[in-house]
Amino acid sequence: MSMDIPPWNLLQFVILCMYTCYLSFFLSPNGGITVVAVYIPLILLSVPAVFVQLKLGGYLQKGVLGIFSMFFPFWKGVGIAALIDLLFLVSSIAPLVAQLGTYAFIAISSENYAWGSCEYVKHITSENEACFQGLAKSEVGRTLHRPEEIFYKREFLQISRAIENIDGFPQWRFTDLARRAEISLMPVTLAIVWVLITLFVGFGARVCGWILFLVGPAALACLLTVLGYGYQKLDNSHSVEYLKKLYVFKDQDNIFNSWLEGFRILIYSFPMWTPICCTMGKFCGRSQKIRNLTWVILVVVFLLVSQLPNLTMAPFLGNLHNKFKDNPVQVKFTDGIDRIMWQMPAAFTILEVPNAYGFIFFLSAFLFTLMFLCIGTLTIVDNILDSIKLWIERHACSKIAVNLLITFLVMLVSMGIGIIQTTKAGHYFYLLFAQSMDKLRFLLIILLAFGLLVVYVKQNFGLIERIVMGFWSTLSSILCSGLWLYHLYYQLDKHSANIRFDSITSKESKSAYFQSEWTWVSWAIAGFPFIGLLLGGIHACFSACKDSSGKCRKLCCGVTERVREQNGDEFIPPTLIPSEPSAPPYMYSYMDRTINGSGRRDDYHLDHYKLDYDVPEAEPLTRNDRSTRI
Repeated sequence: MSMDIPPWNLLQFVILCMYTCYLSFFLSPNGGITVVAVYIPLILLSVPAVFVQLKLGGYLQKGVLGIFSMFFPFWKGVGIAALIDLLFLVSSIAPLVAQLGTYAFIAISSENYAWGSCEYVKHITSENEACFQGLAKSEVGRTLHRPEEIFYKREFLQISRAIENIDGFPQWRFTDLARRAEISLMPVTLAIVWVLITLFVGFGARVCGWILFLVGPAALACLLTVLGYGYQKLDNSHSVEYLKKLYVFKDQDNIFNSWLEGFRILIYSFPMWTPICCTMGKFCGRSQKIRNLTWVILVVVFLLVSQLPNLTMAPFLGNLHNKFKDNPVQVKFTDGIDRIMWQMPAAFTILEVPNAYGFIFFLSAFLFTLMFLCIGTLTIVDNILDSIKLWIERHACSKIAVNLLITFLVMLVSMGIGIIQTTKAGHYFYLLFAQSMDKLRFLLIILLAFGLLVVYVKQNFGLIERIVMGFWSTLSSILCSGLWLYHLYYQLDKHSANIRFDSITSKESKSAYFQSEWTWVSWAIAGFPFIGLLLGGIHACFSACKDSSGKCRKLCCGVTERVREQNGDEFIPPTLIPSEPSAPPYMYSYMDRTINGSGRRDDYHLDHYKLDYDVPEAEPLTRNDRSTRI
């Protein structure tokens, strides 16, 4: 184990792994094929990926950038690209978190919901109209509003009037963007979210771990409370009907696309080929037992909590759909973001659910997603901090102060990226980022996997383990990147590489796209993280300076010495500095030394010191005798 106490213990790690259910609030399965596409790849593809990353992070006590810098310097640019990609993901999710917090506030802002009558709630319907309750059929066509529009006239996810119907399809131009994207009060809410993240992350992994250790159970308790109310107070037969739409196999035109959708849910919510796992493994310490358990914990927690949001929303959405079953205007079944942003507020209103349950539901969604933002931001900050560790030690800077400064700078960059999502056209920008990041993900996965495997096989783990996990991880990376490559090929083949509108923005979701100029913007966003490859390569070349022996360090080899560590199962005295005597009870006096045959006293014998040797399986001859003489 490392001489420093690990920032996270196993119980904290279990709680932190609960964040993996955050994406289920926004995306859900759409039939049994989608469910299978989540759980089969979880075992076959995710296990080797998280095993290798968690073990390397714990064994080397470094994040992905530090791992590459140490053992594969020329590949550190891939680590930079992965961190930039994670920064984009965190920045695009943060405005959604702000919106969930706004909804929680709206739910308890007055005696009744602020959206307390149906005329304030807009749904996705078969005729792209609005909520229908107690209205004459002739009144259905009038313009109604979404919940937060009562508080703010221009709000995130609001449909912009910048959309123009040209030849029957909505189109959007750059001139419309400049003229119509008006700023609302949502930046205030977004700023509050990032201030919370800065306070949680800025004081380091130990403080962040304890805060999230409290946030996780609170979010889970809120979610289970709403779940209990839904199944106790509402008609369970309608809940079952809704759950069948989510989990029962059904006839589908394109099964492979359904598989891709399920795989997309998995790869975004479960940290497979991302920088997160290395950092999480690092914070759990070097103990051999712990690093061999963390992957099991991560998988088991995901299995237990990943579907809880869908199970919680089922009673409310099932009964909501039943209310509109025989009406001229029906609420569509959807597996997208509009479930939580439009249909859940409508369900709370129409089913007359007490205010408190609406509040704690959106609070739970807010807290779970906030946990992901904290862990993602912590990963970025810790990797940056590792890369300037020598500079900090050389200048004797306060590590906490530097950590706060880096967190603040990451917050500013993320705010700058996410601020455009708080405009009137915010949802279009969300689509732009979300769909652009998928385009070149196959390349990032294969590069990241290759670098991690090179580092993994260079370590002193068991030979059989390295062979098995090496082949398994290679297969996992090839299949994962292959699925994303097929997704891109399918888009290009169908002439649909443009950014597509979804059910929130247009009822013509299958054939409506942004104009061609937005396609170039999309490719620019997709390719921007790969600037890190160039930056990392240049930095590696300049930093490959000569050592004292006059030999230039090879860019592709890095450190050649073996990493030494204790087993972590017993207490190890601190390492003795040879030039200084140790403190009691490990101190020898001058007279304690025995006199040898020449009449001189022997040097100090330090056999009781246990040095940083490798794990037992790497050095079987020293398993019972782990001391040495220097």
